[in-house]
Amino acid sequence: MTAPTTLSRSRFRYLCALLFCTGMTSLVFQIIWMRGFGIILGSTIYSMSCVVTVFMLGLALGSFLMSRLLKHGRWLAAHPLAAYGGVELLVGLSSLLVTWTVFTHQGFYLSLSGSPAAPLLQLLATQFTVCAALIAVPTTLMGMTLPLVSQLVTDRRQVSALYGVNTIGGATGSIVASFVLIYYLGCIRAGAVAAAVNALIFCAALLTSRYFPPVGAGAGDDAEAPSTTIPAEGRLLSRPLLLALAVFSGFIALSCEITWTRFLSLCFGNRVYVTSITLALILLFMGQAARMSSALLRGPNPLWRILLYSCSLTLISFSAAFLLERHALQATHPGLVVLFILLMVVFPATALGLLFPMTLAARPAGVGNPASWVGLVYGFNTLASLVGSLASGYVLINLIGSNGLIAFNSALLVVSLGGLAYAFRPHFRLSDHALGGVALLGFLTIILPRSADVPPVVDAERAVVRSEDAHGIFSVVRMDEGRLRVLNNRTDLVYLYGDPITQYVQESQAYFPLLYAPKMEKVLNIGSGYGITAGAFSRVAEVRSIEAVEIVPALVEHADLFSPGNHRYFDNPRIQVHVTDGRHFLATTSERYDVISINVSDPYLPGSSSLFSREFYELARARLRPGGVLAQHIFGPDIASLYHGIHEVFPHVKAIPAYGNGLTLIASVEDLQPHQREVFLRQYDEGRALFDPIGLKEGLAGFEKLVALGDKRLAELNAKAPDFQNSDDMPTLEFRRLPGKVGLFYSNN
Repeated sequence: MTAPTTLSRSRFRYLCALLFCTGMTSLVFQIIWMRGFGIILGSTIYSMSCVVTVFMLGLALGSFLMSRLLKHGRWLAAHPLAAYGGVELLVGLSSLLVTWTVFTHQGFYLSLSGSPAAPLLQLLATQFTVCAALIAVPTTLMGMTLPLVSQLVTDRRQVSALYGVNTIGGATGSIVASFVLIYYLGCIRAGAVAAAVNALIFCAALLTSRYFPPVGAGAGDDAEAPSTTIPAEGRLLSRPLLLALAVFSGFIALSCEITWTRFLSLCFGNRVYVTSITLALILLFMGQAARMSSALLRGPNPLWRILLYSCSLTLISFSAAFLLERHALQATHPGLVVLFILLMVVFPATALGLLFPMTLAARPAGVGNPASWVGLVYGFNTLASLVGSLASGYVLINLIGSNGLIAFNSALLVVSLGGLAYAFRPHFRLSDHALGGVALLGFLTIILPRSADVPPVVDAERAVVRSEDAHGIFSVVRMDEGRLRVLNNRTDLVYLYGDPITQYVQESQAYFPLLYAPKMEKVLNIGSGYGITAGAFSRVAEVRSIEAVEIVPALVEHADLFSPGNHRYFDNPRIQVHVTDGRHFLATTSERYDVISINVSDPYLPGSSSLFSREFYELARARLRPGGVLAQHIFGPDIASLYHGIHEVFPHVKAIPAYGNGLTLIASVEDLQPHQREVFLRQYDEGRALFDPIGLKEGLAGFEKLVALGDKRLAELNAKAPDFQNSDDMPTLEFRRLPGKVGLFYSNN
């Protein structure tokens, strides 16, 4: 059968619909895997970057492989739509298998994931190996789809539109996964729905493949070439320069995405929905730009001028955003926040989104197989995206921060402007010089001078500490009466230091479980925060070993700010501090503890919510010695459900009042008795030596009155049925839609 000279609009739209669904299912699986690997590898910035890296590497590998296969595989070249359907079916089956095994065989993968105490490079290598072993196959298959479908397109500009639709499908998948599938169905069943869509794509592609014969080699290559071209254009359309452009666009897009995600979380908070909306927003406008690119290529402007506009407008947009940064990040006016997002994210995402699809469409002369070129360019672009993600997420964000990373990417844009100006100087118009000059001026006078600044989340005049690393922007702010407020990005990590209630609650999380533990030799404190709880443990001489785990490095680095409240725990030889994810540490340690005390700032935050799941409590129970106790602070509108989640695994529970409506619970599989009462009476002046500094002047008697009050609260909670059950597969807490208009996005901000 002879290949048609054009692809009808209805058939092209059909291919767009298929690729839209392909992009959607891929992002659904990516979001599910990000959560699953957060449990297996730990909810740290490095483990999450590891997942993204392997995902991008798989896409690049798949694209390169398909590029080679299309050159030499006769059946693939003759039946591209049927092959695409088969690949989609394999994507669905392999991705569903990965999803199922991640959430049902955590113990096995945890045993392979490495100890948090291992050197960073060794830990990253181990985590990379685990990720690659699980998702390399499905992600490689995902990378094969666009080159296969492009084999059917006669107009090379339509390839850019297909890529754009695929990207917009990814944006839709990001929203659908978080707001619908995981929220209502849980992770495994959400993966099953995505796999079912892959199966439908397979059926549709197989049934219609005979209506889509492949494009012959070279067909359509020059069918719609512009009638007039600029002679110098040929230099830009050379194969090496086009591949270099693919590398440049991939690196800068992923590097900017890291900072865009941070800036949007600074504006809206750290809820899981913010992450999904950020990803959707970026993909949506980059995808729309890809769709625009085909129309721009049909216009009168040559490709080099479109690139000039894209780079210049991105620089101008970043410059304007930097002028609004303080007002937006300190939320002085909602309108300025929206304008900041447009200038920092939306306009640059649209401009930068033009670069890669232009490369796809501007195929150099002499390319025999269009789909093979698409696979090659897509592979280079994705590989560069991987490098951009790695370099920015692991190195640059730590060295130069968010503003510095924007400045770094802006410098790359300036270099590209310089290259365009030199290569096409005979063809520059006055407007080209003006636009490039304004962009360069904005870089030199606005972006570069602010590159060393930490984004102003808090007022610098009130800040004791402002620092930034891969984990976020850490701030310590001086409040009234000598109190300190501690934030990571815009989330309060702990209640105010220096407030009496803070000292009472956090020291109680040591004394309360110790009183009821049969032995108190070895304890673990997850979420050490200020270090007050770890310091309180050290005040009890009978405690021989204390391990304190904190995920935010800056809290440990600045622990001396929180003295004397934390009793200088960091200088105590009995205390060993670990900077890592608490759940991952607990899962990978072989130690057993008399007491495990957990203090998490917000049960609704990504990562934190996994410390309130049924699987976590079962893990904690397995790490306790016989009769050992678990202590945890619970609070908020879902306090009844949080209590029942603990009570289902630990049948015996006691409580004392904490912050507001909160409770400090202790729980055990054995009956709770005050085993250490005599020790407290005899060794610690009837408990006064420990309890007087936190406001309990009656010593142990006053503490026992609090336990009586807690018993009354527990009776009330027992009478209420839980609204939900939180598990790793059904992470209701993390995706909980809190009351109020802003509750959907905000946590405790």
